Amino acid sequence: MSRDRIIYQSESLFTSKPKTTGQNITSADIKEVNRVQEISYNFEVTRTDINEFGQLAALSREVTESPTVALDFSYYLTDGTSEKAIGLNVNDLSSANALNSANWLPLTASMLDPTKDSGQSHGASADELNYYIVTAPEGNDVHASGNNANLNTANHGLIGIGNGFITSYGINAAVGELATANVSVEGSNISFEPSLAAAVGNMAIDKNSAVGATIDNTISFANVASNTGPSVTALRPGDIAIDFDARGWFDESFAGGLNVGGPLLPGQEPTASGTAIHVQSVSLELPVSRSPLNRLGSHFPFARKTDFPVNMTLSVSALATDLVKGSLDTLICGDEAPRDIAIIMQGRCGEGSAPLVILMRNALLDSESFSSSIGDNKTVDLTFSSQLGGANDKDNGIFYLSGVKKDVLPGLSTNVTTTTAE
Repeated sequence: MSRDRIIYQSESLFTSKPKTTGQNITSADIKEVNRVQEISYNFEVTRTDINEFGQLAALSREVTESPTVALDFSYYLTDGTSEKAIGLNVNDLSSANALNSANWLPLTASMLDPTKDSGQSHGASADELNYYIVTAPEGNDVHASGNNANLNTANHGLIGIGNGFITSYGINAAVGELATANVSVEGSNISFEPSLAAAVGNMAIDKNSAVGATIDNTISFANVASNTGPSVTALRPGDIAIDFDARGWFDESFAGGLNVGGPLLPGQEPTASGTAIHVQSVSLELPVSRSPLNRLGSHFPFARKTDFPVNMTLSVSALATDLVKGSLDTLICGDEAPRDIAIIMQGRCGEGSAPLVILMRNALLDSESFSSSIGDNKTVDLTFSSQLGGANDKDNGIFYLSGVKKDVLPGLSTNVTTTTAE
């Protein structure tokens, strides 16, 4: 069936492991990324001119580096379901003994250690994934009627990106906006399939192939469930709070106020008198730069490994309120206490469990900037950073906690929620 246009109703994003030769990819392996808002993808081919004395025009223009496919997409945050689908580690705290942080895995554990389970969607070795953009006929929803209905593959097309590695992950939450995640991926191949009526060939490059042949297995979208995803529709700004001293959740040792003084932070202990800053927006950036590893005799990289160190940045913009005592010169000779910062995505109007808690551990203040002008409220911008720890490091990095009950983590029942700007 011919199309005059393609709009958002007719596309949806899925992922799976590439698997290995002879192991076909079935509906049980394919997961959907829900609440997607934007998708873009492109590729570039780098060529080297072959010239010689005696001739002006190039004799040839040869491809000396394997092409790289870039995929960027964004989606609304919910309860960590989409993070699991893209191979990130999410800790389910709906079970007992949730406070036992010794069992938690950092968000990036599967990127660093291929044996770490990525959170019940793809299992271990989820750093490298295939990404699939399924396209339905014009005027039709990809999501079939019924919550667990399957894709009608007979008339659907596919754009597949093979050997995809996450190179950047970030979240943004602000007053008046829904919390959003942004993801960037680099892949080795892209293929286009007009029909999914039958199984299609894998678009992932076989790392053992010297000429860049694809993995010899098939992908079948038959019986793939496509539905509206988790019960959480989206996370509203009025249901988001920030605790700047979440270390006290675990051992009751608080970082307290900023060494340099300045703004009174929500959740700051010991409690200082005054009104804490009113947070307007918060963004978390986790850049994961990759270096393609090549070898003679092969045209495609056999791996894309993370470049270290990886510095994570949390940026906060807020309305300034009361100040607390401090001085910049204390940073030189004084001991600065790292802090845990928790972004608490609460249930609707604060009821029930928290669908998602994002915890940044061992963060330090990098910058503090005040701004005031006639007609505007005085604002303060804060930037904190932390370094990525190993896959087994429980004290550094980013941790995603899903299904957190209010009576499990003490930070969910404190007054940090009262400092969130509506």
